[in-house]
Amino acid sequence: MSDQADLEKKAIEALLHYRKALATVESLEQAEASARRAMTGMLPDLERAILEDCALSVKDNLFQTGLAAVSRSNEAWDALSKATTRLEVARQALVALEQQPGYIPGVSKVAA
Repeated sequence: MSDQADLEKKAIEALLHYRKALATVESLEQAEASARRAMTGMLPDLERAILEDCALSVKDNLFQTGLAAVSRSNEAWDALSKATTRLEVARQALVALEQQPGYIPGVSKVAA
């Protein structure tokens, strides 16, 4: 296999890894935003339940819902942190390939 073909194969693989990591990050960002909306959305209901002295079961249900949303948010943040690291590694691999002479066919890398 020629050096150019090998470089192109590596570039394609690196780009695929990057795209997969980016899609994962985007998905996890949406999951975290959904959990955050659930938390903020239930706060008025919880406040109303407290102020109106609702039944303990109603308050407990709202509290449990809030805890579940916080847990979802924490899990999403943890996964997002790991996925962001994978995205950065994939980005660095693309940058390293871009620095290779011949990365762009027909264009040689000019020293700065």
